[in-house]
Amino acid sequence: MFIQSAERIGGGPIVPSKLLLNGRCLTVLLRTLEAVWPEEGCALLVGGSSADGILRLNQVWPACNRWGREGIPASWGDSDSGARNNNFCLDSREQLAAQRWSRQRQQRIIGVAHSHPTGEPVPSSADQRRGEPKQLMLILSAQRQLRAWWLGEDREVRPVPIDVD
Repeated sequence: MFIQSAERIGGGPIVPSKLLLNGRCLTVLLRTLEAVWPEEGCALLVGGSSADGILRLNQVWPACNRWGREGIPASWGDSDSGARNNNFCLDSREQLAAQRWSRQRQQRIIGVAHSHPTGEPVPSSADQRRGEPKQLMLILSAQRQLRAWWLGEDREVRPVPIDVD
């Protein structure tokens, strides 16, 4: 896609100009992330991008927070607490299913959403380290504030405006 190829040829980090989503996606996203409160909720974001740098969220794929479950190494955490209200981990089987489903519909995973039940909608250092570069990060705070961030190849996060249509 345009974002990956432009970063690969040595240009500066390219941040999407905005994220577009509809009211249905917003409702599904909020309900998904709030369903497990006070633990961190998570979801995969399915959509696409346009040549002018706009990301479009077409589908929210609710996911289970596997943090603290069997097979998740404790050393992966570095937050003050290893609790699920401060951490999340997506199930790899859910990720594969979502990727397969997306490809069949000529879409892709554009990022991950999660909640910060005890904090601000700003990526933590763990979010930056664990996140997939060149992908979107949507974070919902305890005050129901939703913010979007782009994680660059340099692991720095940059804000992305959200537009609900």
